[in-house]
Amino acid sequence: MSAVEFALVAPVMIVIFIGTIELPRAYATKQRLVRATRSMADLISRGSLTSVTDVYAAGRAVMYPSDASGSGIILTAAGVYQLANKSYEARVCSSAADKATKRVANAILGEPPPSEARVNARYMMAEMTYRYVPIFNLFPALNDLTFSQVTTWPVRSVTGAPVVLPGGAACP
Repeated sequence: MSAVEFALVAPVMIVIFIGTIELPRAYATKQRLVRATRSMADLISRGSLTSVTDVYAAGRAVMYPSDASGSGIILTAAGVYQLANKSYEARVCSSAADKATKRVANAILGEPPPSEARVNARYMMAEMTYRYVPIFNLFPALNDLTFSQVTTWPVRSVTGAPVVLPGGAACP
């Protein structure tokens, strides 16, 4: 009788046990992704950027212990412009990317963040995508899970000079 009860209960308990490992791990990975994009946006917003390679490396280092070596990163300097109807629109000034496609200069980003909704405001944007690799191959929904995060950050340049990413130009 005990063996039959164990045979009925054990699979359910194993699934619950694996779920208590895998789901918090996925959540923690998403939180590391948020911290990574915030770190990269903060680094490029300072205006003292000499190499975006260091910024990519910093973002991936924040993702540790997850292996983010294959993750795509896009860094963007954006400018805010006022339209004829008095609304605001953000456009790409310069962009750089690693294992992703950089944004095209002057492409429309849409509405700016509320904190930057003013004429000639400038802000930075860091985007990162990460494919989650589960430990246990038990939950099909986690097998194809890709996290992506976009973080905007105000320009914090001490010199007041515009932030221009390598290969790009200052906002017009």
